[in-house]
Amino acid sequence: MKILVTGGAGFIGSHIVKQLLEAGNEVVVYDDFSASSPESVDPRASIIRGRVQDLKLLTESLLGVDNVIHMASFIAVEESVKDPLKYFENNVMGTAVLLEAMRGAGVKKIVFSSSATVYGEPKSLPIMEDAPLSAANPYAASKIAMEAMCESFNRTDGFDVTILRYFNPYGPGENHDPETHAIPNFIKAGIKKEAVPLYWKGQQVRDFIYVGDLAAAHITVLNLTGYNVFNVGTEAGTKITDVINILSDIFGYTLKIEDLGERKGDVMANYASSGKLKEATGWVAKVGLKEGLDKTVGWFKAQ
Repeated sequence: MKILVTGGAGFIGSHIVKQLLEAGNEVVVYDDFSASSPESVDPRASIIRGRVQDLKLLTESLLGVDNVIHMASFIAVEESVKDPLKYFENNVMGTAVLLEAMRGAGVKKIVFSSSATVYGEPKSLPIMEDAPLSAANPYAASKIAMEAMCESFNRTDGFDVTILRYFNPYGPGENHDPETHAIPNFIKAGIKKEAVPLYWKGQQVRDFIYVGDLAAAHITVLNLTGYNVFNVGTEAGTKITDVINILSDIFGYTLKIEDLGERKGDVMANYASSGKLKEATGWVAKVGLKEGLDKTVGWFKAQ
């Protein structure tokens, strides 16, 4: 199968590309490298440098492609609050252009990288796929709109659409600039023996999923047809303070805390029910938090 991965040079995308190649697929990475580097792409993949708003280049790049995995989006909640237009233009408009390019190239199969942020503050836990959607911040609003665009092409053009709602990915290779995610910032601070930046006194509950497990979910859904929505998480909620305690054990000393207070747009607790994905494909998360954090700390120490 020939698969085009938008944003395939990013943290999660590069792991997906590697697993796709190991499964025997031909992979094309389409990325503008605004937040990533070509060096992160497995050399067995081919690379096209371009923006998701470039209809002509995308249409040409999609010729002969069987499936698209759409990863290209801006992802920082705090930045989205400060600059919502940036998120609308790149995330929402970029998705609309991609879908139109797919229609022009005759490609009718897409796996879309969504987010648990589409649920907002959940009414009950664990979160099921039929829970109501709520835009707690502009990033979440952009993901809801991107999902809706994909669904519309399923209804109007018969696209096979699979939406994967990620919970909290972490793992080797995560190195955004600036970095806004908790675990890499905790690890970087821990390596330097600096205070760990902490919002809400670490009382938020999250479902942390190892990036290798998350990437594997994309492989399992490639042949699904119709319209599908799946949560991708471990089905376990972990307090941020518990993550810090595990990291303290790994580092061998107690991490210091920098209390950053509250943060706009945050949700206090979420974790997934992923039973629907397990039933459809057999996928389950295999890497526990301690094992995953060990691997991630090792990767950061090696840099």
